Amino acid sequence: MKFFREEQKIIPRYDILLVASVVLLTSLGLVVLYSASYLFALNQPHRFPDGLAPLRGNLLACILGLVGFFIASRMNLQWLQKKKSIMILVLVTVAFNLLPLVPIFQPITGQGNVNRWIYINAGGRTLITFQPSEMIKIILPIYLAYILNKNKDNFTSFSSAFLPSLFWMLLFSLLVIIQSNYSEAVFIALVSLGIWFITGIRFRHISMAILLLVFVAFLLFMSEAGERMTARILSFLNRDSFQVEASIAAVRSGGFLGQGIGQGSLKLRVPEVHGDFVFASFAEESGFLGVIFYFALIAFFVWAGLREAWRSQIRFNQILAIALVLSIAVQFLMNIAVVVGIVPTTGIPLPFFSSGGSSLLMTLIGAGLIVNVSRQNYIAEKEGGRNVG
Repeated sequence: MKFFREEQKIIPRYDILLVASVVLLTSLGLVVLYSASYLFALNQPHRFPDGLAPLRGNLLACILGLVGFFIASRMNLQWLQKKKSIMILVLVTVAFNLLPLVPIFQPITGQGNVNRWIYINAGGRTLITFQPSEMIKIILPIYLAYILNKNKDNFTSFSSAFLPSLFWMLLFSLLVIIQSNYSEAVFIALVSLGIWFITGIRFRHISMAILLLVFVAFLLFMSEAGERMTARILSFLNRDSFQVEASIAAVRSGGFLGQGIGQGSLKLRVPEVHGDFVFASFAEESGFLGVIFYFALIAFFVWAGLREAWRSQIRFNQILAIALVLSIAVQFLMNIAVVVGIVPTTGIPLPFFSSGGSSLLMTLIGAGLIVNVSRQNYIAEKEGGRNVG
């Protein structure tokens, strides 16, 4: 089976509006990140001598991501429905998420008990960093689409469809917990539960998974990690998190029209504003109108992705598009909820906006797969009528 599908006599058509929404979100994200990070970098010349370090990583990731986007949008999706292909992807993801624990891939100066990144060091300095947990946001939806499609004729069986997906969900969650990335574990659980619910897994099986997750959370709270988790929750309840309060103040100061790009001042009070709190900088500088525009872009992207899932009669494509859209939507909701103080602080980035090339790279690849589903829908319609797979 070829990696790229050959289409004869049919010129495949992209969903132009879907592609345009991805381009707009990516472009806007780079502008917002530059505005949020430039003064931050200038104030730390020992770390960022040119003032571009936070943006530079995303620019490189954007270039690589656009290549990944093109490949993902053109590849033969049947390749992802093969057991061998899936196992390679899953095992590579597991291996990459274990690398942060290997000393050679850890930072030169050390970073405490947190091991979330792979560091490529040479000549006494770090050349490249990569956060492998971001791979899970793409590979888990692909695996769930594969296993739930493979067992479509025995879908209500506990052992056939649900148990394998539960196993890999728990394994991926364990990997990020080892990395002290507890918010990522919550994200993995939410996306998995959402996919199971949407695709029709029996409610008693989902309930069983929820009880198991509650038990795991209880064990975490009883461990050493529980102290940090409890402190973060208490800080949220007591409203004594300086980062969150500074973020809310920046959001409120945006008003209706905003302060103007690059003109925000309260954003400078938010620690590491270019990271998970970049929305605070964007809201201050673009105001209510800018926020509504961003929300509308995300909403359109989600709608367009779900529309393509509905159009397809290929079950794997349906589940894949739904899972990838859900992954991006959950990240968006979790990040915004943190920035405006609705939930305790997490480490979930804002899609297309937050600094961190790993997130942008994986998001663009996921978007490419969604566009691929739209291409397959067009090809199927031309080959045999609407919804033909």
